[in-house]
Amino acid sequence: MKHYCPYCNSEQEYYIEKRIFKHYKGVDVNIEENVPICKKCKNELIINNIEDENLKRIYNKYREIKNIITPSEIKDLREKYNISQRELTAILDFGKMTINRYENGALPSKSQSDYLRLISKDNNEFFNKVKEAYSTNRISEKTFIKIKNIINNQSIHDNNYELKLYIENELKTSPNIFNGFTVLNLDKLQNLISYIASKTKLYLTSLNKYLWFIDMISYNKRAVSITGLIYVHEKYGPVIIHRKYEEISKLDNKYKRDDKEKKDGSIQSIITSNGNYELASFNDKEIDIIDYVINLFSNKSVEEISNLSHQELAWKNTKRFQKISFEYADNLNILNLK
Repeated sequence: MKHYCPYCNSEQEYYIEKRIFKHYKGVDVNIEENVPICKKCKNELIINNIEDENLKRIYNKYREIKNIITPSEIKDLREKYNISQRELTAILDFGKMTINRYENGALPSKSQSDYLRLISKDNNEFFNKVKEAYSTNRISEKTFIKIKNIINNQSIHDNNYELKLYIENELKTSPNIFNGFTVLNLDKLQNLISYIASKTKLYLTSLNKYLWFIDMISYNKRAVSITGLIYVHEKYGPVIIHRKYEEISKLDNKYKRDDKEKKDGSIQSIITSNGNYELASFNDKEIDIIDYVINLFSNKSVEEISNLSHQELAWKNTKRFQKISFEYADNLNILNLK
């Protein structure tokens, strides 16, 4: 392999030296980067395609740790409302090439990332921004009517629309230690529940524990949770705050809840996957964590899973109905089980 060396002032053979890039924007990324070295003078070379790959790995790790929206999620947002990069840029009043840069891998700020995620899931928030853009002549009447019709049609055909709005209003909070510094993404949560239900018999009473352990392990490994849910201490283990698992389980786009009366008169609820879950919004590490919990719990009873949650400091050191901090994720017994 040869490349122009400015120190030797000629084309020279080079080799790749592996190095660890430790910090990016104050975050410990610890990414291996490839550094081209001139074989003759031993100086570092700048080779664009190698540098681009290094930056891509750094950005991806930083994006994962800080929970920054991905290029594919931004493209999905545009596809949802059938708008171009130019139209989305005008609606958000961003710089001319901002969306183009983000879709090509550039990193948005955390605040921009959070807002892009919000409008991708909240039609009302997005349409408020669209109306503002139309009133200030940033978008045409044609674009305004197109988006308005799409949102109206989505509302009509989504049987869960009002329920989703209610759940998001009750549970969505800004990043903090109680939601694992992750903003709730209800579509991602539904896909997660559907995926779990496709792999194991999922009882409603166990759903909380599956989600809690997945989020706690994610925080232990990645410093962020996966779902953005907040959990509280209850008698049989951690539970989604305000017991909103009841409403979440009634969303039926990705799964169905089946309630059956047992011989003793009690109701047993089972969640069954519709088989249409999508994993595109989950990265490989998230999938590994989810699969770890599924494999660990799949042959355990509801009571056994509940007992496992009682062994964790997060449950032992909190009181009834108290919110459970993700600080307890630093010490998890579940990671020692086989």
